[in-house]
Amino acid sequence: MKPPHGRPRNGFQDFQSAKAVSKFIGLAPTTFQSGKMNTHRGICRTGDSHLRSMLYVAGCGAARRSAIRCNKACREFYQRLKAAGKPSKLALIAVANKLLRQAFALVRFGEDFNDNYQPKFRSAPCI
Repeated sequence: MKPPHGRPRNGFQDFQSAKAVSKFIGLAPTTFQSGKMNTHRGICRTGDSHLRSMLYVAGCGAARRSAIRCNKACREFYQRLKAAGKPSKLALIAVANKLLRQAFALVRFGEDFNDNYQPKFRSAPCI
């Protein structure tokens, strides 16, 4: 859902999911499909470039208090991507997207940040 004039009026409340926020800001990965060809083209870049760059810098390892240094989940995610052979810039964009999703979850569910958070999984398998 895109709010009028391209700006959300109620912050995260205008969005149904973290994926929608990511797409609105321009951090969502895009895929080009034509026939049998599927190529990944990076991020969509449709949203606010200033906000997108602030999230990138917040995740960047060069920052003094970056997400990679201070956020356990982001650090492990970045290290896992680098170990898989992904380029640094791609891994940093993924960390920026993760930061955005974490912020969405905190606001949406009204919780404080917990660095040792463990997601609650379903006890019964989905069929």
